[in-house]
Amino acid sequence: MTEHTSRRRFLKAAAATGALAGLNATVLAQEGDASSELILLGGDTPGWKGYRLPGGEAALGTRNPTLTLQEGTTYTLIWENVDGASHNFAIQDDQGNNLEVLEPLSVEQETYQQLNETAPDENVSVAVSDGNLTAVNESDGGMAGGNETGGEMTTTQSLVAQTEIINQQGAVQAVRFTATPEMAQYICLVHPNTMLGDVELQSGGGGGSGNNSSA
Repeated sequence: MTEHTSRRRFLKAAAATGALAGLNATVLAQEGDASSELILLGGDTPGWKGYRLPGGEAALGTRNPTLTLQEGTTYTLIWENVDGASHNFAIQDDQGNNLEVLEPLSVEQETYQQLNETAPDENVSVAVSDGNLTAVNESDGGMAGGNETGGEMTTTQSLVAQTEIINQQGAVQAVRFTATPEMAQYICLVHPNTMLGDVELQSGGGGGSGNNSSA
């Protein structure tokens, strides 16, 4: 999906509802993991594009949007390569160290497209099983209220400090992580001067994960 299509979808939804403030999506793990919030980004050399942000904050393609995270909450982040250049994803501390907190997930482009086309009044759930993010379920209803918070993340594979580089336009990549106090920014290591956004941590989330180190 192109950035233009994504933005049109969001603008249309905003016009229909008057606001995106209540937008939320929940990732429901099938292996006893806690639920998590969903974040959708676009990887573009001039800067990350925000399509769906934590807590239902309005996005509409904002460049390098601040990710406001709840400490101890688990998040599933999916991003699409918008321009076909080489990109990857990492979360860093305030010293620029890559934090080994990312659990890579396998995801299909179709799943990302389905998620990015949902309207604000649609409640969305995604199944995670054996490291695969699948089965988008959409149901009409009221605006999803509040943040979905979860406890400690149970990983299905080793955590990594950065994802693999992808350079195919339209390719998608997904990771899951639990928000921790040392998180300060998210970045594409190929384009560190332009694809760099802040991470703000708020206390009061679910239980934290003990699987955190820097690399």
